[in-house]
Amino acid sequence: MANDLNRYFKQDEDVGVLSITTGQLTIARIPSSSSPDWIVPQALILSIDNYDERIWNYIWRDQEVSVYHLLAKDDKPTHLVVLESVTDIHRIALQIHGEVTFHSVRIADLKDADDATYQAELATHYPDLLTALNAPNDELVERSRTPNLADYSLQQDYIFQPVMLAGELCVVPDLDKLSHFLVDLDS
Repeated sequence: MANDLNRYFKQDEDVGVLSITTGQLTIARIPSSSSPDWIVPQALILSIDNYDERIWNYIWRDQEVSVYHLLAKDDKPTHLVVLESVTDIHRIALQIHGEVTFHSVRIADLKDADDATYQAELATHYPDLLTALNAPNDELVERSRTPNLADYSLQQDYIFQPVMLAGELCVVPDLDKLSHFLVDLDS
């Protein structure tokens, strides 16, 4: 797990997210109302802006950035979290309801969530998500055609690794896959 996360978090050598001297990783926990919270390296966050209107594209520093929603349709957004990517064109913003929290953790504090733990946590805290994930494949394909990018089936596609942090289920997202999807969709 530690090697996988280290490789993932160090995709761009210019972004030093792991302190070699202390072994600490500064992460941001981004709230998601319809799935487990997302964990990203703090160094990838370019800005957290107050924004209470639901949008699909955001102009950040004269650049159009695609927006992905981590909130249910009926939740009122509170913030946009702009994330760095490997290219300017692949930057994305996450629209959320709630506050981003920052934590300094050791890689060892992030425990892999095996499939049984992941399924049990989803059943307990996100039964709608678990139902959607277990839907027949043709239903998932049909859902992916809807304009709501926060659809459960799409959120599942962008999970790099489910992890346990302080006894709570979180996910490390596959930001590269998500940003490429949003840029392709926007084109």
